[in-house]
Amino acid sequence: MKIFITTLLFITSLLGARIDEFAKEVGYLRDYNSALKIAKKENKMIMLVVVADYCPWCKKFERKTLQSLSISTKIKKDFIPAIVDKYREKEHYPKKYNSSAIPGVFFIDPNTENSIYKSISYVNKKDFSLSIDEALNSYKEVSK
Repeated sequence: MKIFITTLLFITSLLGARIDEFAKEVGYLRDYNSALKIAKKENKMIMLVVVADYCPWCKKFERKTLQSLSISTKIKKDFIPAIVDKYREKEHYPKKYNSSAIPGVFFIDPNTENSIYKSISYVNKKDFSLSIDEALNSYKEVSK
């Protein structure tokens, strides 16, 4: 029984490590409150990515979409990005940004903490680029 519990804890820690590794690689924060603080200071929207370790579509979205040069350049220029695990890190982001489908990306106004735009499920880089543009346009409208 001890071996089973130890093995289970080890596997669980490895699963969380994948998201940590991705966040470090692309420069995303790992919790909402840190992103909020920086976003307010820099007057940028938060881009909150909600994923799960077991989710193949989340991994594909991270690799194929978020890590593409054109997308990562846009994100770094206009957003404070953060990534959280939907199930393991519920305390790291507000419940209102939870969705039944993952991956989920919420573009959040740092002043009101309202979601300006959201993208749910896997999206290729062409379509996600359009989502980014739509989020930026929506943010400009509400910031007038």
